[in-house]
Amino acid sequence: MGMDSRAVDANRPKVLLVDDVPANLLAYKAILGRMGLELHEAASGHEALALVLRHEFAAILMDVQMPELDGYETAALIREHASDTPVPVIFITAGDRSEAREFRGYDSGAIDYLFKPVNDKLLISKVRVLTELWTHRRKLAEASDALRRVNGQLSGLLRGAAEGIVGLNAQGTIEFSNPAAARLLGVDTAALHGRSVTDLLSDVLRDRVGADFVSGAMRRAAREDGIYRNTQTEFSVDEAPAVPVAFSLSAIEASQQQDPGFVLVFNDISDQLSAQEALRRSAEHDELTGLPNRRIFQRHLAQCAEGGDDQPFGLLYIDLNGFKPINDQFGHDAGDALLKTLSWRMARLLRGGDSVARLGGDEFGVVLASCATAEQACQIASRLLDTIKASVVIDGLELSCGASIGVAMFPEHAATVDDLVKAADAAMYQAKRGSEGPIQTA
Repeated sequence: MGMDSRAVDANRPKVLLVDDVPANLLAYKAILGRMGLELHEAASGHEALALVLRHEFAAILMDVQMPELDGYETAALIREHASDTPVPVIFITAGDRSEAREFRGYDSGAIDYLFKPVNDKLLISKVRVLTELWTHRRKLAEASDALRRVNGQLSGLLRGAAEGIVGLNAQGTIEFSNPAAARLLGVDTAALHGRSVTDLLSDVLRDRVGADFVSGAMRRAAREDGIYRNTQTEFSVDEAPAVPVAFSLSAIEASQQQDPGFVLVFNDISDQLSAQEALRRSAEHDELTGLPNRRIFQRHLAQCAEGGDDQPFGLLYIDLNGFKPINDQFGHDAGDALLKTLSWRMARLLRGGDSVARLGGDEFGVVLASCATAEQACQIASRLLDTIKASVVIDGLELSCGASIGVAMFPEHAATVDDLVKAADAAMYQAKRGSEGPIQTA
């Protein structure tokens, strides 16, 4: 479709807006118009692919539901064909927020979701983070290129950089470091100079590339290919704490010397790793209670079943009784607080190796990894029932609820994980319907 009418500036981040509804494109342009970005528009997945092949985008905002190529298919094709450097894709959708749909988006290459109607501030915040990251990466790449081309300007360029930059001689000995290098590694500049760059490497990386820099794989790759990259490792100096880093090692070009040396550029990726871990945890844990979600629950069951018939284990299905009236009468805040407290109590009660997961609403699953008999499982279920029934004081209100618990054993009651889940679920409903007690065995 095209782009905005501002003058083209190579340093302005480009953002691609993809939606088959013109009104939506106009709305996104109105929201992002004051950010100083170069905005491009596409009305279909095919148009988006064509633009991605011609431009370097800092971010792509894409509607999921489009004719011909939907957002998932378009994102997957962009990831496969467009560039060696993945373009961050944020999906914008009015569809349901099911876990399956979200994971399909992440599998196709998306990094985030926004749900319609789009919150202006949230959209601007997410786009700003991605465009600043693009700008940062661009500056880092330009700095590395300049250092390889112009060795004579090395010191001046390095001292102003935010990244750690280290100059090495042909043997890999550190002869120069900018202030950021020492600051990021938590040492004085003097602690770096005169030592081999391989001293900084983690044991794992040193074993892989070789402790001798001259004959090692890092030097060879930098000399033959122009650059050696590592996207995640650790650097440490003496007793200073190890720092997670990404780095590149570049060979310095010079016409007067056979082997003039190398430049190592690194940055601390602690925040990036923390963000990745937070994303991983949010995908595997219930947002309200912090308990594992159904995905981890199923994984734990499968792991236990790998032991076969010789390693029995138990499964409890728990459904809270009386929770809905509490939620209706005292409000969702009180209900949420009750769920969090009961979740904490159940997790605290279990033994090491056992786990409790929130399966949805007021339903929980407990995997008893080292439980050999139904009798033992029922004893644990009884203790869980007692801790659930104990009252909880929330904002001065004394609240309590009960539970129905179904017990099933592998392989006594089922030979597969799916059948075990069905058996425990059926036993739980039997406990909820019957008069034989709140704990029932399959």
